[in-house]
Amino acid sequence: MYPKVNQKITIDLESYDLSCKTNVAEVGEKEILISIPLDREILGLLSIGTKLEVTFLTGGNKYEFKTEIIGRTKDTIPLLRLFKPNENEIMKIQQRENFRVNSNLRLIINEFELHTINISAGGALFSSKLDFPLREGDEVYGTLFVPNTQGKDEVPISFQSKIIRIMKSQERKNVAIEYTKINRNDQLKIIQHCFERQRKTKFKE
Repeated sequence: MYPKVNQKITIDLESYDLSCKTNVAEVGEKEILISIPLDREILGLLSIGTKLEVTFLTGGNKYEFKTEIIGRTKDTIPLLRLFKPNENEIMKIQQRENFRVNSNLRLIINEFELHTINISAGGALFSSKLDFPLREGDEVYGTLFVPNTQGKDEVPISFQSKIIRIMKSQERKNVAIEYTKINRNDQLKIIQHCFERQRKTKFKE
C-alpha cells in the first residue's frame, strides 16, 4: 500500500523532533518523488542520506514506512527523491479510530456556539453554562468546525448526536455527546485532526 500521487504525507526527521507535510509527486519503480517542503526550519536538513519516517492516511487507516533521501531531481521545480521501500515494509499502525485528544474547537449545538474540550471520531466533550437546556438522552444536531490539513481554514462538519453524560460543577457543566449520524468522509477529517493533535503532543513531551 503505497501513497498515491498528489496525496498528502507527513515526513518526520528521525534525528530531530521535527515534522512537516508535503505531497507525493510520483511513485516510480525504485523511488518516490515528493515536493520539497517550504518549512525553513526543515529545509536545510533535507540532505542526501537523511533518514525519514513517512506517514499517510488511506481509507481511515494510518500507514508508515522508513526511507531516506537519495537525491533531488533537476527539474524546473526540484523534487526530493526518496528510496522506495518494499510494500511489505509499509506498516499499518494499529490504533483505535475513536481515541480522544484534547482540542478546543468551535462547536454549534442547537444554534448556540460552544467549544469542545476533547474530541474523537465517535463523539466530543464540550463545556456549557449551567442553564444550557440539555438533558442526558437528548438527540441534538450540531456543527463542528475542524481545521483543514494546513491548520488554517475551518471545515464545517454537520452531525446528529445523543447526549450520553452531563457532569456539573459550580459554574459550568461538561456535556459528552456520541455521534449517531455523521458522514464517513467528515469522520475521516476528524480522525486526521486527532492524529495531528496527537503528533504535536508527542513532540512536546
